[in-house]
Amino acid sequence: MSGSRRIGILGGTFDPPHNGHLEAAQAASELLGLDVVVLVVANDPWQKTAGGQHVTPADTRLAMVRAAAEGLDGMEVDDLEIRRGGPSYTADTLEAYVDAGPEDDLFVLVGSDIAPGLDRWARPDEVRARATIVVMDRPGHVGARPPAGWDHVVLDGMFPDLAGTEVRALLQAGGSAAGAVPGPVLALIVEHGLYGAHP
Repeated sequence: MSGSRRIGILGGTFDPPHNGHLEAAQAASELLGLDVVVLVVANDPWQKTAGGQHVTPADTRLAMVRAAAEGLDGMEVDDLEIRRGGPSYTADTLEAYVDAGPEDDLFVLVGSDIAPGLDRWARPDEVRARATIVVMDRPGHVGARPPAGWDHVVLDGMFPDLAGTEVRALLQAGGSAAGAVPGPVLALIVEHGLYGAHP
């Protein structure tokens, strides 16, 4: 046994983590035969904060992701970007994974809304060299793919048209997010009064 694993990496702000994240992770695990899908919580999602977007504190987002993944087979949560501090770059995260398991096969999961902008990520050549990009089609972005030169696979099926922005807006408007986020996540949102939610 070489000890090599097939590892899916689903990074993000997770503000909040929602059912779309979990459905994508589980589908990728099954369709690609992954040993594990790791939810990597960004410390400072620089592409958002640089534009002035408010982001919930990292420790709170981490607690929500841990609650979302609790009890789910083949899913782990990694706080290495939070422990590292500063802006979060996928290139740094992949470097850490390669150092920890040089024989592992790494797959970075992205939505088709994100895929066309991969060249704008920090140190894209390093990302491209260290992992295979896995594209998941989302409504409104069907068929959108990475730029030329990116090794990628496309998952069969359509994934939920669900985004953290919409979940936050729903809660801020006084609506219920019960169908959009796992129950334990909703409990934390209410407990901490996030996104204008009230008990």
